[in-house]
Amino acid sequence: MAGDDGGSLPDDLRDWVDERAEAEGVDPSTILTRALSVYRLAVTDSGESVDALESLPERLDDLEGQLDSLGDDVDSLEDDVDEKIDDVRMRVVQVKRETDEKAPKDHDHPDLQVGIDRATAGVEAVRDRLDELDDRVDAGFDNFEDVLSYLDETTADLDGKLRSVVQALLNVRARTADIQAAELERKALADLLRVANDANERKAKCEACRETVHLDLLTEPRCPACQSPFQELSVSPGFFGSATLHTGTPPELEAAETDGEETTDGVEDILGESTETDADIERPDPLEDTGNNEVTASGEHSDD
Repeated sequence: MAGDDGGSLPDDLRDWVDERAEAEGVDPSTILTRALSVYRLAVTDSGESVDALESLPERLDDLEGQLDSLGDDVDSLEDDVDEKIDDVRMRVVQVKRETDEKAPKDHDHPDLQVGIDRATAGVEAVRDRLDELDDRVDAGFDNFEDVLSYLDETTADLDGKLRSVVQALLNVRARTADIQAAELERKALADLLRVANDANERKAKCEACRETVHLDLLTEPRCPACQSPFQELSVSPGFFGSATLHTGTPPELEAAETDGEETTDGVEDILGESTETDADIERPDPLEDTGNNEVTASGEHSDD
């Protein structure tokens, strides 16, 4: 649905507006006007929290239903007024014809004139009431720009907070992973030294580089020469044999590293999607007041 100023609504919102307009037999701008009035009633002067905004769609549906009901009442009232006017007109014509047949043309009917005056006054009162209802409906869009600005600022604020939370989560996750890795390496070294102590082994050869490693000097479960991680210790097969330090990442340490990488990647994906969404979506320009209470779309809004 193209607006007066050449802008356009998002596709899904434009389709919804067109469907509603076609179903009710009105202008698409009328449907948009009603929807924006609902935003004003739901948000303006309410001081609601961000959590309360989650209930806006249900409240908008409620208010739109009330507007539809009010429109039906107005239409019904207009039909009733038109029917009464036609009835009065027919009765006046009928009475005039009857009196023309029975009385001279220059005679007068004070009682009939009083009735006509009363009926006319009643019709005018009804029309005044209709004008008042129209004014109340139109007044719902006076602060339309304020509502759009509030929603835009709220969205930007929430996006900033989300990025801060995600970054903090990444930092905590990184620190936790470092602590967990250090603890697992400490445990792996303790297990190797315990096995060596039980077997009375003081040195062993690295399986990867075949260098001799003094077990009592190890500070981490890695070869001092080639930095290959040690997985387990095989004791010497005989008096002249040598113990062997088999290389490889311990299963529990490998699992911890994999879990940490998956969690970090997932959080970074969330942060990346939030950044891309904020960069790709254009913010709407404020609408200009046309002076005739017709509201047109001036840009795409990101809160869909």
